[in-house]
Amino acid sequence: MNDLLNVAQLVAYVSISALCIYLIVVLVQVRDVLTALHRALSDFNLHAKPVLQNLEAITDRLRSFTTKVEEQAELLRGALESIKVAADNVVEFEEKVQRWLEEPVFRLTSAFSGVVNAVLAWFDGLRGARR
Repeated sequence: MNDLLNVAQLVAYVSISALCIYLIVVLVQVRDVLTALHRALSDFNLHAKPVLQNLEAITDRLRSFTTKVEEQAELLRGALESIKVAADNVVEFEEKVQRWLEEPVFRLTSAFSGVVNAVLAWFDGLRGARR
């Protein structure tokens, strides 16, 4: 029985040794993967900084450009508003001038028409008298 116990212990020791060797191999592989991951993250960090700095510069320029476009749009709105006010003033002036001139012109036209009608009536009266 002692021999069987010794054989079982030997098998257990061999199994534990194989398991330890397997764990060592696995841990070495995990270490290699972690080292590769560390290298990849370091490369990413090294290359990401300039990209992020460029992105920040582009964002600042875009913000500046947007601000300038908004300022120009406000100037354009102001100019269009001024043009609209000027056009409204011209239309209002035209209406005032038209009202100011219409009545005297209509009176003059009516008077001229009356004179012409009177002259025509006088000529018609002369023609009738000659007949």
